[in-house]
Amino acid sequence: MKRIAYLCLSGGWGGLEMNQLRNAQQMQNRGHSVLLIANSETPIANAAAQANLPIYIVRQHPKHYQWLFAIKLTRYLNDGGFEHLFLRNNRELSIAASVHFFSRGKVSVHYFMEMALGGKRTQFYRTLRYALLSTWVCPLPYLQAQALQQTKIAAHKVKEIPSGLLFNAETHLSKEEARSRLQWPLDQKLILVVGRIDPKKRQGFVWDCFSQRTNNDEILVFVGESTPDEPSFYHLALQEKIKKHPKSKAVIWAGFQQNMPLIYQAADLVIMAADHETVGMVTLEALQNNCPVLGVNNGGSKEIIELFGGGLCFELNGASSLSNKIDQILAGDFHHLNKPYFEQHFDFNHVCALVETELLGLEAPIFQ
Repeated sequence: MKRIAYLCLSGGWGGLEMNQLRNAQQMQNRGHSVLLIANSETPIANAAAQANLPIYIVRQHPKHYQWLFAIKLTRYLNDGGFEHLFLRNNRELSIAASVHFFSRGKVSVHYFMEMALGGKRTQFYRTLRYALLSTWVCPLPYLQAQALQQTKIAAHKVKEIPSGLLFNAETHLSKEEARSRLQWPLDQKLILVVGRIDPKKRQGFVWDCFSQRTNNDEILVFVGESTPDEPSFYHLALQEKIKKHPKSKAVIWAGFQQNMPLIYQAADLVIMAADHETVGMVTLEALQNNCPVLGVNNGGSKEIIELFGGGLCFELNGASSLSNKIDQILAGDFHHLNKPYFEQHFDFNHVCALVETELLGLEAPIFQ
């Protein structure tokens, strides 16, 4: 058994934060002693409390060069006997690297890359910071290549470990059952766009394409809300734009949903329109629930679809490309998911076993 601290100072509630929490829960289930380090009244802190995960509440924002906070955190981890610190937010790299330095190497720091680098990161101060990391963990092969090509981190520290998923066939419903529970139309094609309502997610681009389609048997469903505590001008403007259009009745604003498997099981396809979605957790979760994915021809969704099937890719700014690929998927004209390979690769038991052997230094996983 190892003592592992999970650092997450973010106030958001997206794939990054959810992955951090899920990983902590699974490692706790395997017998490890885990601790979540979070700000009070954040979504991840509230979710951890509900999941009965131990929490260390702090008052910090994920900014660079917080020496005093890093020293205080190091003392807390040392006193608690924590040997490992896991993080996913690149804004927390400086704090985590400082913890490794101030602990004199007693606390190993493992960065799980869920945010793209966006260019060369070879500056001296970054190279020094990365040198203090014990491992740099990439969930997909293209991110591993990116880390090796765009930084000067030692190659032996860069590992590939996928994001974990829980598979439970008993929870799967038919499309008709799922729609009945949601009170959604049974005789229409349901096209989902999942994620926070934000310009980077490009819901407006999807709407512009959808509004030009002449099919009368399609419903566009937006699942998500604006980022908490941030202006929702984009969200409001998009709602006003859609209200004025004749196809406004073919749009459902579903808001934030707790039971996402039910949502995916009700849909005919999910569109991932964001430019360079680093990991594409929505893509993984949609495929997990047998829902085809139409993703931009770059980033994590592209890699997942090319490796495992389950959907198609469209050109980033190609409205006609998006519309044509929607038709293809609805007609079943795509490479279907290689389900056995997909489940074997992303199963949480497999993922946790890799964490135990590759990061925690266990000779063998606690159990498969």
